[in-house]
Amino acid sequence: MKNILFFLIITVVSCQKSTFIIPSDILLKEASDSFFQPNTTHNIQIEKKEISYTNEYSRLPNTEFSKFYLKKHPDTYAPYFNITLNLSLNHKITFEGVEIFEDELISYVKEFVDFAAEGRPSMIHLNFDENIKFLEYYNFINFIADIQSETIKINKKVFIYNVNSLPDCDCSL
Repeated sequence: MKNILFFLIITVVSCQKSTFIIPSDILLKEASDSFFQPNTTHNIQIEKKEISYTNEYSRLPNTEFSKFYLKKHPDTYAPYFNITLNLSLNHKITFEGVEIFEDELISYVKEFVDFAAEGRPSMIHLNFDENIKFLEYYNFINFIADIQSETIKINKKVFIYNVNSLPDCDCSL
């Protein structure tokens, strides 16, 4: 009888779906690699409540930044009109290296794509400084999701970089 009870307890515990809890103030560089497995569900601890979040993105090494990555993989990204967005440590958002206000970002990018993409599908590449807090990442991902359409996609690979590990390009992030 004890063996059956022990077996039932082990079975119940081992069959439970595990959901990872992520503190909202953790820095991206400290987030577990398990978080950046696409289609994994996590709970984000925000003050005294938890929010469920299903991650859609994989992470590239922190030595990568989309501008350089695209040059290394031209065959993959050549069919797209590629756009780079960056969220820096000081909450500055840049679009192709030019600072833009958050409340103008979505409409500006849509107008820019409509004007410059010349009918090609567009892909947005998201870059994040590794020292921003997870909550900032989460909020930006949710904010920018509304930009997706038939013609605008977001790359499922995010670039979380260490600014000191990037090549010196004499360019603006």
